[in-house]
Amino acid sequence: MLALIMGKCRLCLKDKKLIKAHIIPEFMYSGMKSEDDKNIFFEVTYDLDTNKSKPKKVQTGEFDKNILCSDCDNRILGSNYERYAQKSMYGKGLNPEIAPICKNYKNPNDGAEYSICTNIDYGKMKLFLLSILWRASITDRKLFKEVSLGKKHEEIIRKMLYEGIIPEELEYPILMTSFMRTDNSLKNLIGQPKRIKYQNGVNGYVFLIDSIQFMFFVNSINHKMPEYVTRTIMKKSGEMTILHLPNGKELEFLKAILNK
Repeated sequence: MLALIMGKCRLCLKDKKLIKAHIIPEFMYSGMKSEDDKNIFFEVTYDLDTNKSKPKKVQTGEFDKNILCSDCDNRILGSNYERYAQKSMYGKGLNPEIAPICKNYKNPNDGAEYSICTNIDYGKMKLFLLSILWRASITDRKLFKEVSLGKKHEEIIRKMLYEGIIPEELEYPILMTSFMRTDNSLKNLIGQPKRIKYQNGVNGYVFLIDSIQFMFFVNSINHKMPEYVTRTIMKKSGEMTILHLPNGKELEFLKAILNK
């Protein structure tokens, strides 16, 4: 039974009964559940300096009971965006009509491996991912303490989510990197999101969720983005490039990104 409290919903901005709303949708935790008890999750902390991990059993994923009403959580975010992501990319029994079609490539010059995926609903997928970034920014949960978009960007994304406004490619561009082909795949791990700032002034946030790293760039649409970002971000055409980290380079890459 859901615990209900009254308050202002951060999405519709109306005074309503609020519910326990997950920051990261529960289906993205599917590989992190205990085989003995499907209601138990493994929360893993990873020390990049010592290369040691520490697992801990927790009853549920990260949720906040003070941010969303049932209608916004289930209908606006759930039905409009999360259902598409779940049926196309996460879990078993994916719908082949909407699942991404991916082809693998290898750069002959440097050996870099990557996949180009098509058949993606740009609007639904991008708004789904932005909903995670937005929820991480508005929550007070300790895991997301480094995510702070500021009122301006929180309101822009809130309006996009609530009204179904599809952002341009260079509005909050998203880049995905995979650790799946490395020995240390970081599978079954959700890392604490980190804020990053590049030398050219570009700001962003890094989320590591079960072997996939999502890099969100948060800047003015007129800010000049690095060429590697504009080349690989999700496109309106339904194309998305996923970079595969080479084996043995995963921790070096993470340390560089997180300024360790």
